[in-house]
Amino acid sequence: YQRRVHGTVFVGALGAIHHRDLAVGEEVIIDNGHVVAWPTGMSMKITKASKSLLGTAKSGEGLVCRFTGPGRVYMQSKNPSAYACYTESLLPPPICRHDKN
Repeated sequence: YQRRVHGTVFVGALGAIHHRDLAVGEEVIIDNGHVVAWPTGMSMKITKASKSLLGTAKSGEGLVCRFTGPGRVYMQSKNPSAYACYTESLLPPPICRHDKN
C-alpha cells in the first residue's frame, strides 16, 4: 500500500517500531511480517528465505524482504501472525458446541 504525503504520518504496529538506516548499496534482509514502511525510492525485493525451496521450508521463515540502500526501513518488533497465535492460545475453549445434524 503506497501513500505519498507531505507532513506527519502516523502508523500503527505491534510492539515497538525500530528503524535501520542503509548506506548506498548496503543490504538488509527482514522477515516480511516485521516490515512496516520504507521510502518509495528504496530497492525492495520479496524473496525466499533460503536459496533452495527445501532450505526455505526448513527455516520456517518462508518469504523475506531484501532492502538495498540508501534509505531507512521501519520494522515492528512483533510479528502479527505469531502474535495472533499467542493471543488465541490464551482464550478459553468454547463452552458449548451446537451440532446442526
